[in-house]
Amino acid sequence: MRRLPPLAIGGLAGLVLALLLAPATGAALGRLAEARAERARLALLADAPAAVAPPLVVPASAIEAPDAMAARRQLARRIRAAAGQGGLLVEELSLARAPVGLVAVKLRLSGPEKSVLALADALERGSPLVRLRGWALAPLPEGGIRLEGEAVAAWR
Repeated sequence: MRRLPPLAIGGLAGLVLALLLAPATGAALGRLAEARAERARLALLADAPAAVAPPLVVPASAIEAPDAMAARRQLARRIRAAAGQGGLLVEELSLARAPVGLVAVKLRLSGPEKSVLALADALERGSPLVRLRGWALAPLPEGGIRLEGEAVAAWR
């Protein structure tokens, strides 16, 4: 009787084992393919832009204007009016860059400390909502202080 060589026995054992594991391996590969497809679908959904951008602030807190330039003018008028009421000198009031949905005005005001701080407080607490970005207060040699920064507001 002839004996099978060890290599043939190992090869046959490997084939039998592969046949036994084939159904489980196929099912696992199928589930892996489904999971990858689902992950790709969710990644596309996450990367897609929102159909409508959510508002930055509640509607009552935004400047109502037909366009960004009109909103900037309204913001500048509000700052000029508040500065005039407080007896402040408006040294600069110019356009500044802002992201979509926001308007910004670069400002430089000077006057008595109480008036400048009252103006900053009134801008931040009033309506429409205005925030001061990148602002600084500096003393003036002749007395008083100077406020420099950007006033930013949402518009719609």
